[in-house]
Amino acid sequence: METPAHLKLRLASVAAMLAGGCTAAACEVRCPISRFRIDAAAYQDPLPRESRPSLVPDLFRRGDTPRTIIIECKQSRADFLRDSRQTPLLLARRRELDDARRCLEDRIIRVAEPELRRTGSSLFRDMEVWEFDRSRLASYRKVMLELRLLDEAIHGQTKFWLLSRYRLADQLYIAAPCALIAKDELPPGWGLLEVEEDSESPSLRIAHPADELGASDARRQRLLRNIAAAASRPALAHCRRAAQKNAPAMGQGDQ
Repeated sequence: METPAHLKLRLASVAAMLAGGCTAAACEVRCPISRFRIDAAAYQDPLPRESRPSLVPDLFRRGDTPRTIIIECKQSRADFLRDSRQTPLLLARRRELDDARRCLEDRIIRVAEPELRRTGSSLFRDMEVWEFDRSRLASYRKVMLELRLLDEAIHGQTKFWLLSRYRLADQLYIAAPCALIAKDELPPGWGLLEVEEDSESPSLRIAHPADELGASDARRQRLLRNIAAAASRPALAHCRRAAQKNAPAMGQGDQ
């Protein structure tokens, strides 16, 4: 049974995505390729061609392409750990490998393989997208292989792993109370949104940005359809209740 705290997180997530420029958002959205449900998901239209990004940072900045966002809400450590299967030794090794990965990307690949930069991906150089997975650097590929094996050991076959592995949305976030989850505990590709626990009208802030996963158009359309279905669920339930209420009266009138 859902707790009031978890419901508050879900509603805050939907409100934040709508306030951040998303066109459609809903709670309890069915996963595009599985039967489980996602706590909150949203679809965001691209900016018009004549528009320019605001200089004021927002929670979910719109770009020049459509994108989808998924948020999983965790109200307690037990709730988070149940879905991640984490162990301290594996996490420690993963931190070492992640530091090595960032070092290779920043100091070697950006210089030696500039063709991996996706031209025009952002107006701001520090926000440009790099396709590091196409790198030919042997040491980098070795680090990435070990990282993949570790990720499967830590998160394999969990909801976190599935959503990231198959790029079911352009961005994936975990929403949780402040200080509940450390950044180095996050599953690969996931960002972290923090909310004040005691707030009557909780607002979210980005504690760690999510990776841009680049979901396919087919994934976006499937998730958008599921968002529409989830958002329509209350209206459908209301129609069913009204039909059931009127059924006896209609039957008596026909006699």
